[in-house]
Amino acid sequence: METWNDEIAVELLRAQQATKEHNNGRLRTCARRMAGIALMQRYAQSKDFVALLRLAMNDTGVPEEVRLAAERLQSRLRPDFSSASTDPLGDALTVVEFVRRLAGTTS
Repeated sequence: METWNDEIAVELLRAQQATKEHNNGRLRTCARRMAGIALMQRYAQSKDFVALLRLAMNDTGVPEEVRLAAERLQSRLRPDFSSASTDPLGDALTVVEFVRRLAGTTS
């Protein structure tokens, strides 16, 4: 059975591959999954990653930089298909590292 850190590592590899392929849609999806997997540890809720991102962005117990990263990741694409997150992988890692600190893990 994979741990949540293992699941994040798999998504990170997928995100890196998507970056190499200039596949921004897949990169965004992988980033949302990474953040969602981590947030499941904080909120112990279902795999609705967008709902978990919304919980984090509205949680005043979460640092502002994490809330802003979650807000950018959960937002819909604009009409021109651009994203509010110019660095989805960086935003996801901000969320992941926050949860890892809370859980006392670093991998």
